[in-house]
Amino acid sequence: MTNIYDFTVIGAGISACTFASLLNKRFPDLSILLVEHGRRIGGRATTRKSRKNKILEYDHGLPSINFRERISEDILELISPLINSGKLLDISKDILFINEFGILSNAFTNNIIYRSSPFMANFCEEIINQSNNPKKINFLFQTLTKSIKRVNSLWEIKVNNGRHIKSKNLILSSSLIAHPRCLNLLKINSLPLRDAFIPGKDKVVDSLIKETRKLTYMIRKVYIFHVSNLSLSKNFNYQYLQIIFANVIREDSNFERIIFQRQSDGSIIIALHCSFINNLSEMKIDNITKSLISLFANYKIFLDLFLQASLIDKMDWRASQPLNHLLSKELQWSDSSKIGFCGDWFDMNSCVGVESAMISSLRLVNLVNRN
Repeated sequence: MTNIYDFTVIGAGISACTFASLLNKRFPDLSILLVEHGRRIGGRATTRKSRKNKILEYDHGLPSINFRERISEDILELISPLINSGKLLDISKDILFINEFGILSNAFTNNIIYRSSPFMANFCEEIINQSNNPKKINFLFQTLTKSIKRVNSLWEIKVNNGRHIKSKNLILSSSLIAHPRCLNLLKINSLPLRDAFIPGKDKVVDSLIKETRKLTYMIRKVYIFHVSNLSLSKNFNYQYLQIIFANVIREDSNFERIIFQRQSDGSIIIALHCSFINNLSEMKIDNITKSLISLFANYKIFLDLFLQASLIDKMDWRASQPLNHLLSKELQWSDSSKIGFCGDWFDMNSCVGVESAMISSLRLVNLVNRN
């Protein structure tokens, strides 16, 4: 690894990987470092390998990807090879909707919904693989950014292992260290991005910090269950099944969606996504099981799975989607401070989610190129 990077990106999710890959295509000799708190690439679209059972590998964050019918040529250039090679699968028919009366129906009839194959983390890996010089893109995993500051025209990033990283340019692919929610999550007393600047020194950063405070985030918890009964799982005819819960159910139980993912040994992982607007609360597993059994009373195959399922993990998500007050794209880059921002917290012409994150990264690369 180099002593001073040309670009350091905080995060290794979809927006970060898109930025790194596209920047590498434009400038293949620049050194790029992605600093990620998680154990592997992907961010919210990552895939987890179970520490207790090495055979199990499952998606526990972003469950699917969708794009508008008319997307930019640059984004199409990135995803078309994945679609053509079967690494980005159309799973529209495998996404169902369940209402408060326990009736299942197709969730989508017009839109195409994708997922990366075999795992969601492969989407980011394939984006990175499209760069011209992948050797210039480096990663630091299980690394938490503690503070950032600009000293003598270089960014110094202090991380949790005591290491200091130096970089000519800094990119934040998440709003975390720019938003007050990081104070509790990171157990710190002041906002890292605010600490890096004297108020009034950089108008772009001042405006970004002010606007970011208005963002409201949905808090998510994911409960991971495992069905090890192979004779039972053989009767389950889905590879990747998602069921979205009606708003009435969401308001009553906080259930957002449930994902079924077959494992290499034939067993099934069930990931229950729960969402909370204000405070994250703990739910008793017995109550969760009773609610699921009640909702799916009309479908024996699901009842059998829930009765055999055992909880093996749960996650509180730090990286959740913003709900409102998306930021102006004019706040993406400060040339005076050499700091940029990308992700789904920017308003990209009414597109949302993954597409918004990727477009923001594309736009940021263009801004860097221009300056």
